[in-house]
Formats: sequence, structure tokens, C-alpha cells
Amino acid sequence: MSAPSADHVRAFSTTLRVLGLLFERVAAESSGAHEALSKQELRAVDVLGVRGPLRMGALADDLRVGQSAVTPLVDRLESAGTVVRRRSEADRRVWHVALTDAGEAVFQAERRAYERAAAMLEPLPEADRVTLLSLLARVEQAVSAGE
Repeated sequence: MSAPSADHVRAFSTTLRVLGLLFERVAAESSGAHEALSKQELRAVDVLGVRGPLRMGALADDLRVGQSAVTPLVDRLESAGTVVRRRSEADRRVWHVALTDAGEAVFQAERRAYERAAAMLEPLPEADRVTLLSLLARVEQAVSAGE
């Protein structure tokens, strides 16, 4: 596989930045959580909202951070009333993290923001949307397989 040209790298990075800024604007309009929580904290809320309660180690793995980084992250989210930490019934050495009602509200607001952001694809014909999403899925699979 050949390396991408400098023009492709510039075009790709510009597109990602623009899409990121557009999404942040849409998300900020949909949810006040973007003012109160960091990107990493919002990612943790998203992971817990999708996957449900997780062991601290599993949350760290999903966020691709170490255990030493996930503990203060969960501390901040717990202080904000977004998550709660509970000992496992099966193994008292294990802690699980779950969204509180307030955390679930943040997750739902973020989900609505993603739905609004997906509406940015509406100007494209359906066939182009399917192609774009298929190509992005292939990129994600290739990157994930290389990790």
C-alpha cells in the first residue's frame, strides 16, 4: 500500500477538522454537557450509555487509557453526579461504574446531538450516503485490526 500524498493528507485533515467543529457546534446546541464535561468525560458517558455498567478496567480499555487515568476520570464524573461506582456482588475487589439518571440524561442529549449531526449528510443522495458510511466503516475496521 502506498503512502498518501501530501495533498490527500491536507484534504483529509481539513475535512476531519471541519466535521469535528460542525459536530461540536451541533452538540453544544443540543446539550449543555459540552460546557460542563471534558471530551474524555463525554466519551466515558457515551461508552457507559451504549454498553451499560462496566468494570473500571473495561472502561479504561474502551477509552484506551490506563487504570491510573480512568480512576480520576470516574472521580470527576462521580463528583458531577453523572456516574456511580459500586462494588461487584460477585467479587468485592471489583468496582463497576454506571450512569446515574443525570448521566443517562447527558447520554440521551449526546445521542440527539449525533442524530442532528447525521442530518449533515442529508444533502447527499442516498446512494452517496451509503457509500460514504461504508467507506468510513472500512477505514474503522482497518484501523481497529491494526491496533
